[in-house]
Amino acid sequence: MDGWFIPGAGNKTIIIVHGGFQNRLDDNVDTLDLTKSLVADGYNVLLFDLRGRGESQGTGINILTNEDDIGGAMDYLNSRGISTGDIGIIGFCSGAASTAIFASQENIGAVVLDGCFASVETMVNRQASERHIPTFLVDSFIPGLKITVKLFYGAVPQDPINVVAEINCPVFFIHEQDDNLTTTQETDELFAAAKNPADELWEIPNALHSEGYKSDPVDYVNKVNAFFSTELTGP
Repeated sequence: MDGWFIPGAGNKTIIIVHGGFQNRLDDNVDTLDLTKSLVADGYNVLLFDLRGRGESQGTGINILTNEDDIGGAMDYLNSRGISTGDIGIIGFCSGAASTAIFASQENIGAVVLDGCFASVETMVNRQASERHIPTFLVDSFIPGLKITVKLFYGAVPQDPINVVAEINCPVFFIHEQDDNLTTTQETDELFAAAKNPADELWEIPNALHSEGYKSDPVDYVNKVNAFFSTELTGP
């Protein structure tokens, strides 16, 4: 994988996981300016391309390979002497879903899930609707997709709603009010399913999918910083 490690003033470190059709320079999120803001607040930031995106080699299958890529990012930070409790992840869209799945299986300090969908099926249906593809065609396609993935890759895609309760670390759920790909109800369901008293939920008014930072950079960074500064253990 290819990426940048940008050092800050302390040892708390944030991994940014971009969405499925993006790369580390995600214009929807404005990951570059978000990185600058986090570094200014003292965080180290690892901004990298998932497999098969941007400058990273290989062929990425978002629903299966992203968690391994996030694990590789964690291993890299651990090799630099950064402990797991000092590491947080911010995931966007499918990157948020992959972060949720990863965090349900591995230890991590804390995570921010921005625009996380509840299930693969609901996300695919909304993506199809955006492209004016009839729902009945998508509904007939999903079971075959799951079977094909299992046959060729030996795994079945997991839905965040089914694993979020297994995340041991605190989770900050972020939903943009005008998000056309996820709903307030989905985010509320994820928050309720997590059942962690340390979790937080924030809906950003008048913001589009994954564009909460662009909508109000100062408030976004202040809230994310308040969450990570409390939940991550490093200085």
